[in-house]
Amino acid sequence: MTNMVTLTIDGLPAIVPAGTTILNAAASIGIEIPVVCYHPHLTANGLCRVCSVDIGRRLQAAACVTT
Repeated sequence: MTNMVTLTIDGLPAIVPAGTTILNAAASIGIEIPVVCYHPHLTANGLCRVCSVDIGRRLQAAACVTT
């Protein structure tokens, strides 16, 4: 059985399998994060940083590569 994790995105809970990117977790609850260099059939690299999101008080991360 897959381990599930719960995270909160913009005040909404998301329950997703461990290892899911923030980008896909957000999409699972209807939140769209803009991307430029991401494509679901290619390896994500997060270089453009368009999908940067806040993950705490002072941290930002590329949502397409951060799990």
